[in-house]
Amino acid sequence: MMDKNAFLEKVREGAELIKMHIELGHSIRIISHRDADGITAGAILAKAIAREGADFHLSIVKQLSEDLIKELAEEDQKIYIFSDLGSGSIRFIERYLADATVVIADHHPPEDGEIEQENHVIVNPTQFGADSVRDLSGSGVAYFITKALNEKNKDLSYLALVGAVGDMQEVDGQFHGINVEIIDDAKKLELIELRKEIRLFGRETRTLAQMLAYASNPELPGITGDLRNAIEFLRSKGFDPDVNYWQLKEEEKRKLHDALVIHLIKNNASKEDIDRLIGDVILIRKYPEGDPRHEAREFATLLNATGRLNMGALGVAICLGDEKAFRDALKLVEEYKKEQIEMRKYLIQNWNSAIEKDHAYVFYAGKNIKDTMVGIAATIAINAQLTNPEKPVVVLADSEEDGLIKGSARTTKRGIEKGYNLGEALRRAAEVLGGEGGGHAIAAGIRIPKDKLDEFTELIDKLLGQQNSSGDNNGN
Repeated sequence: MMDKNAFLEKVREGAELIKMHIELGHSIRIISHRDADGITAGAILAKAIAREGADFHLSIVKQLSEDLIKELAEEDQKIYIFSDLGSGSIRFIERYLADATVVIADHHPPEDGEIEQENHVIVNPTQFGADSVRDLSGSGVAYFITKALNEKNKDLSYLALVGAVGDMQEVDGQFHGINVEIIDDAKKLELIELRKEIRLFGRETRTLAQMLAYASNPELPGITGDLRNAIEFLRSKGFDPDVNYWQLKEEEKRKLHDALVIHLIKNNASKEDIDRLIGDVILIRKYPEGDPRHEAREFATLLNATGRLNMGALGVAICLGDEKAFRDALKLVEEYKKEQIEMRKYLIQNWNSAIEKDHAYVFYAGKNIKDTMVGIAATIAINAQLTNPEKPVVVLADSEEDGLIKGSARTTKRGIEKGYNLGEALRRAAEVLGGEGGGHAIAAGIRIPKDKLDEFTELIDKLLGQQNSSGDNNGN
């Protein structure tokens, strides 16, 4: 169980440090992660600090490297807040930012030593027994700090929930842990409505047919990936495939829920998948039906897209209510979708040049796929059924940096069950080939010299093979 009081004590300590620097007239330096959770966390902190009349400088970054922390040290700021990141970089923060005040507001388990400086504090619920993937997200930590700064900031609770959903804190269909307190704050102020509804993506902006055809969490057997089947299924149940979910009356929604649950049961779906289909959906009252910002998951997806396109500042502006930023982002996302459709075509037409080994597919795309899109490409290859779903996929492309290639590996739950751990395998491959690699068991990345491509293909197969044959799930 989480010790909530001890965590909130730490929250107050972080807030006090920030307040002290605001009173001293210092600019507050914020560095936040580029996904939806980090963007909302950064926006919450920025808004709260601006309300106190202080200046802030916010950067949205992909990750914290030693070089980035050195650069931050050269700015010679009085206070740095690391939000939704920092727990994995404690050693570098301690080394290079020893003279500054530092607040690390994060929910990833700290893996990198202890905070030793008097003027540094880590506010992290995992140190008080919280589960990092379900009890509180980075934006939730930022929210509790701003609430301790000033009760008025409770009106930012809905942004913390957008971050939580972006981080899939309610992947099983309901909210847990201290997230529930944020929901209560938002409900009391009538900022949100929490409903039990279909949790498939696209409630606001996709037609019912698109919503079902693109369903991925859970997948709908025989419907996901097939627009024609989705249209037929809907018509056979008496639905117009071209309306949006939000346009349905309550009894129509219930009828659709029942039809989909029956479909899953008939197709022997797991209890987890059935539970995941209907559950907590957060609607944000400030925005109208049909607006992607009206539903937390669509809002989070829009923010994720700005982060991936290295336009995280645009995402922050959207969180702060900037309508022009919102319109600009929608245009960007449209272009991004087009890019993905083009990429999918390219993969399908050229997949025959992928090298299939015993334990992996390795597909090298040269300059035909942007190095920022290789992870999405690997996911598309799996979802487009170009691969055996138990076998990991690595897609590589030429990096922006000369002489390097950048790769992303993805697998499925079934791959994990076979013992594959992609983060571990890519970390080891990078050590051997002279590059950088690592990540999660199910998704990981690598950068290596281009002339090592053939070696990599052999080595990754060997490393994954050792994990599979050893039958141990950690790949150790």
